[in-house]
Amino acid sequence: MTRIFFILVGIMISGTTSAGEKNSPPIQDLQEIKRSVDEFLMKEKRQKRTQFTAVRINPKIIVEQCVVPLESGWASLDSGVVGKRVQVVCESTLHEKKGWRVLVPVAASDTHRN
Repeated sequence: MTRIFFILVGIMISGTTSAGEKNSPPIQDLQEIKRSVDEFLMKEKRQKRTQFTAVRINPKIIVEQCVVPLESGWASLDSGVVGKRVQVVCESTLHEKKGWRVLVPVAASDTHRN
Protein backbone atom coordinates (compact mmCIF):
# COMPACT_ATOMS: atom_id res chain seq x y z
CA MET A 1 0.00 0.00 0.00
CA THR A 2 2.75 2.45 0.96
CA ARG A 3 4.68 1.43 -2.12
CA ILE A 4 1.74 2.27 -4.41
CA PHE A 5 1.34 5.64 -2.67
CA PHE A 6 4.97 6.60 -3.38
CA ILE A 7 4.71 5.43 -6.99
CA LEU A 8 1.62 7.62 -7.50
CA VAL A 9 3.30 10.61 -5.84
CA GLY A 10 6.33 10.13 -8.11
CA ILE A 11 4.15 10.05 -11.20
CA MET A 12 2.28 13.19 -10.11
CA ILE A 13 5.51 15.07 -9.43
CA SER A 14 7.09 14.13 -12.76
CA GLY A 15 3.87 15.03 -14.59
CA THR A 16 3.71 18.43 -12.89
CA THR A 17 7.34 19.17 -13.67
CA SER A 18 7.11 18.27 -17.34
CA ALA A 19 3.82 20.16 -17.74
CA GLY A 20 5.41 23.28 -16.25
CA GLU A 21 8.41 22.93 -18.54
CA LYS A 22 6.18 22.63 -21.60
CA ASN A 23 4.48 25.94 -20.77
CA SER A 24 7.66 27.91 -20.19
CA PRO A 25 9.11 29.66 -23.23
CA PRO A 26 12.50 28.66 -24.60
CA ILE A 27 15.43 30.52 -23.05
CA GLN A 28 18.06 32.44 -25.05
CA ASP A 29 21.47 30.75 -25.07
CA LEU A 30 23.97 33.06 -23.34
CA GLN A 31 26.67 31.90 -25.76
CA GLU A 32 24.67 33.44 -28.62
CA ILE A 33 24.57 36.73 -26.72
CA LYS A 34 28.35 36.50 -26.15
CA ARG A 35 28.90 35.70 -29.83
CA SER A 36 26.91 38.80 -30.82
CA VAL A 37 29.06 40.95 -28.50
CA ASP A 38 32.29 39.39 -29.80
CA GLU A 39 31.27 39.99 -33.43
CA PHE A 40 30.43 43.62 -32.64
CA LEU A 41 33.76 44.16 -30.88
CA MET A 42 35.68 42.56 -33.78
CA LYS A 43 33.90 44.89 -36.22
CA GLU A 44 34.75 47.89 -34.02
CA LYS A 45 38.37 46.72 -33.86
CA ARG A 46 38.62 46.56 -37.67
CA GLN A 47 36.82 49.85 -38.32
CA LYS A 48 37.94 52.04 -35.43
CA ARG A 49 41.06 50.27 -34.16
CA THR A 50 39.57 49.81 -30.68
CA GLN A 51 40.83 47.11 -28.33
CA PHE A 52 37.93 45.91 -26.17
CA THR A 53 36.95 42.45 -24.95
CA ALA A 54 33.78 41.30 -23.24
CA VAL A 55 34.36 40.85 -19.51
CA ARG A 56 31.62 38.30 -18.89
CA ILE A 57 27.91 37.76 -19.19
CA ASN A 58 26.09 37.35 -15.92
CA PRO A 59 25.13 33.65 -15.86
CA LYS A 60 21.96 34.51 -13.92
CA ILE A 61 20.47 36.33 -16.91
CA ILE A 62 17.41 34.54 -18.22
CA VAL A 63 15.62 36.00 -21.23
CA GLU A 64 13.21 34.47 -23.68
CA GLN A 65 14.67 33.20 -26.94
CA CYS A 66 14.84 35.81 -29.66
CA VAL A 67 13.14 35.09 -33.00
CA VAL A 68 15.05 37.74 -34.95
CA PRO A 69 18.83 38.21 -35.25
CA LEU A 70 20.43 39.79 -32.19
CA GLU A 71 21.80 43.31 -32.60
CA SER A 72 24.74 44.68 -30.64
CA GLY A 73 26.02 48.22 -30.17
CA TRP A 74 27.49 50.52 -27.57
CA ALA A 75 25.19 51.12 -24.62
CA SER A 76 24.23 54.69 -23.91
CA LEU A 77 26.45 56.34 -21.31
CA ASP A 78 23.39 57.87 -19.68
CA SER A 79 21.98 54.44 -18.74
CA GLY A 80 23.14 54.98 -15.16
CA VAL A 81 25.69 52.19 -15.34
CA VAL A 82 29.35 52.95 -14.73
CA GLY A 83 31.81 51.64 -17.32
CA LYS A 84 31.70 50.88 -21.02
CA ARG A 85 29.13 48.28 -22.03
CA VAL A 86 27.81 46.63 -25.14
CA GLN A 87 24.05 46.41 -25.42
CA VAL A 88 22.61 43.29 -27.03
CA VAL A 89 19.07 43.85 -28.28
CA CYS A 90 16.33 41.43 -29.23
CA GLU A 91 13.44 43.11 -31.01
CA SER A 92 10.93 40.23 -30.73
CA THR A 93 10.48 36.96 -28.86
CA LEU A 94 8.25 34.04 -29.71
CA HIS A 95 5.65 34.16 -26.92
CA GLU A 96 5.70 37.66 -25.51
CA LYS A 97 6.44 39.43 -28.81
CA LYS A 98 8.38 41.86 -26.63
CA GLY A 99 12.03 42.53 -26.95
CA TRP A 100 14.76 42.68 -24.36
CA ARG A 101 18.16 44.31 -23.80
CA VAL A 102 21.17 42.81 -22.07
CA LEU A 103 24.17 44.93 -21.05
CA VAL A 104 27.56 43.24 -21.23
CA PRO A 105 30.55 44.95 -19.60
CA VAL A 106 33.72 45.32 -21.67
CA ALA A 107 37.30 46.12 -20.77
CA ALA A 108 40.19 47.57 -22.73
CA SER A 109 42.31 44.74 -24.10
CA ASP A 110 45.96 44.92 -23.16
CA THR A 111 47.23 42.72 -25.99
CA HIS A 112 49.37 45.47 -27.53
CA ARG A 113 51.42 46.42 -24.47
CA ASN A 114 55.19 46.57 -24.91
